[in-house]
Amino acid sequence: MQRRTVERIEGWPSRQFTQGEVGLRDLASAGFSGAVHAGTWILMSEGQSVGVFDGDVEELTSLGTIYISPDPVLPVLFSMLEQEPVRSTPHHTTRIPLENQTNAFDDWDGRQEYIGYLQLSADDDEYYVVYDQTGTTSIAFVGSENRFLTDEQADTIGHTITGDYAVAVAPVAPTPVSNPKTDEPSPDESPSALPERSSRLVTDGASESTDDLRRRVAALERERDALEAERDNLLEERDHLNARISRLQDRINELESASASASTSTTSDATGLSPEKALSGTSLFVRYHTQNRATLTDAYHGEATPEEVNDNLTLEHHTSFDAGNAVVDDEPYEQFLTDSIAYDVVSWIVRDLLHVIYNAGYEDDLAELYDYIPDIDRAALHARNNVDGTSIYFDVVCFDKRGDPLLVVNIHDSNEPTTETELETLLDDASVAASQWPVTGALLVTTSYFESDALNVADDATAGGGGLFGGANKASYVRLSRKSGFHLCLVEARQRQFHVAMPDL
Repeated sequence: MQRRTVERIEGWPSRQFTQGEVGLRDLASAGFSGAVHAGTWILMSEGQSVGVFDGDVEELTSLGTIYISPDPVLPVLFSMLEQEPVRSTPHHTTRIPLENQTNAFDDWDGRQEYIGYLQLSADDDEYYVVYDQTGTTSIAFVGSENRFLTDEQADTIGHTITGDYAVAVAPVAPTPVSNPKTDEPSPDESPSALPERSSRLVTDGASESTDDLRRRVAALERERDALEAERDNLLEERDHLNARISRLQDRINELESASASASTSTTSDATGLSPEKALSGTSLFVRYHTQNRATLTDAYHGEATPEEVNDNLTLEHHTSFDAGNAVVDDEPYEQFLTDSIAYDVVSWIVRDLLHVIYNAGYEDDLAELYDYIPDIDRAALHARNNVDGTSIYFDVVCFDKRGDPLLVVNIHDSNEPTTETELETLLDDASVAASQWPVTGALLVTTSYFESDALNVADDATAGGGGLFGGANKASYVRLSRKSGFHLCLVEARQRQFHVAMPDL
């Protein structure tokens, strides 16, 4: 078996055995779940074999080890992982959520009790869903210590992991087990030569030696004792953890009490701000730790990697109020700002958008936007302006060093879908801004999704400039005149993971 599987099994409670003490039929009668290793590996779940590896039952040696599984489903999963399954195309959790795979085997027409599994892993965390004919069982291995969780606790971990996952078809059919064949005495052998078979108990036509029965009872009693010892160890560990939790909770209460007292003493001096006022009084500045290291301009010319640029880039903020003494909805201003979706949008634009466009091969099709991203010097949040008597508003406006707006952004931060009205508002205000300033792009960012009517509005607005599917070299372009216009981009930002949906990058 795989070394990782063997290491996990060897971490289970175990004990040595000999064939004289206990046989596979004894374990089957006891409903055993775990592994038997005696030269050959046998995985068992609730008294049935779910896999034989590195040999066969006939090759079992007389001395081996019994490993007791913490859950009957683990031997099934390990048996599946030893197969060469048919896997689905890998998906990423940010593109296709795990919930979309909960019915992956609804149309399964096979006869095996266990069908397959879903596997998702990232760093030291692994998450599995084992599918059977009646439902699913969730499993998680957490951290480098491989802490084992099942069901709801496993699902809680699984839905925090971001990465690639796949569904694998790996059928497992549990089968009855039996002891390996043993040499039977020939008819002419003397009974005295086989004392362990000398006395027989005959009932209803079936015979079994009393010694065999005694060994079986003794084996089951030892199995019971091992389980009771494991139970006692777990209960002792539970009591120890409960006591530790109690001590930690007392410490938390002490710290919270001290923090509340400190907050009370300073709250009277704090300046309370509404979220709108806090953001409208904030500007973010794109700065570098040193100009001698990688910048966005270097990345634009292919002279620096994204990682090098982001290690050197920082977002500084300037406010029209005393930020160090400001509180927004009972939260310190600094924490409120970095937790805001507006801050995340600006960070994504200056840290990722240039590389997203380049990696998608759209640096020519989105040239007006792409070429000016390195020129972004600062961003104003919740900005209002008047242009020729028309009031326009944007959640984010990005400026160059001369103070010219280059990029305007509106944000739909709601669970409700983004409507055509919101897109039309952005188009109207962006068109007014572009008539006065060198605006290169307008972005509508949603934390939900775009209604079909909104997508139709976007298609209609960009049709004259080459559109999304037109033959022109300007993708998703809103043409205002023969020489002016701007790129329109629709961006999805669910769980703060950004994806340009129009054009599809």
